Amino acid sequence: MVLKAIWSAKWYLIIGLFCYSVFLLLTAPLEFIWPKVQPHIGRLPVQIELVTGTLWQGQARVKIPKVGKVSGQWDIQLSDLLLGQLAAKVNVQGDELKLEGKVIANQTKVELIDTKAFMSSRYLESVLRQGRSSLTGDFELNKFNAEFSLADKQILTADGRLLFNGGHVSFPVDGKKIDAELPILVGALSKPGDNVELIITNTEGQSIGTGYVQPDGWAGIAIRRRFLDILGQKWPADVEEDKVIFEASQKIL
Repeated sequence: MVLKAIWSAKWYLIIGLFCYSVFLLLTAPLEFIWPKVQPHIGRLPVQIELVTGTLWQGQARVKIPKVGKVSGQWDIQLSDLLLGQLAAKVNVQGDELKLEGKVIANQTKVELIDTKAFMSSRYLESVLRQGRSSLTGDFELNKFNAEFSLADKQILTADGRLLFNGGHVSFPVDGKKIDAELPILVGALSKPGDNVELIITNTEGQSIGTGYVQPDGWAGIAIRRRFLDILGQKWPADVEEDKVIFEASQKIL
């Protein structure tokens, strides 16, 4: 009779054992787990300098190429874990750099939900330098959602709103250096086709330029003549307001 009762309750025992194992894994100190896991991961694109806390709620300090050191915190959501996917609220901070939102990951893709971020324009220096240009000011990203495929390393979807709070800009026009103050600009992010696209306008909705990120990781930006009009500058040739007068590109992914 006792054996029959145990056999009847075997699934409850298995589920209980599974939940207990998951609980132990999530609450185990990362200072103990990470040194044992790290040798089996292989070479990472970033350098992980320090991990503390637990898998459930932890912190890490990471060194990222061309970005520098950032610190991140995460809080895993149990409800999503029971559905077979890893979801966590994340908070990343660096030097004039912040990101906050929800990340969902499974075996095939990573998804960002309702993400907001802040970034200084100094992170664009390498791209702008190609066109002998410079820019000061900060960018804010709001209500950003995106999906990234782990299998082919492609951006599947992307949408959000980008705001530039204004700053000093310098760039060459027909061999002459232009220095001016740039007003507030608004960017709309979307992915209508293969490329992630950025439409840049002023606060009145007039088109200033466009940007893109291609599937191969190349990104670029194009500026229209109307940009000079807003800065109070004149283009040496008689061209339409929507004519592209400046372009730059660089591989970022």
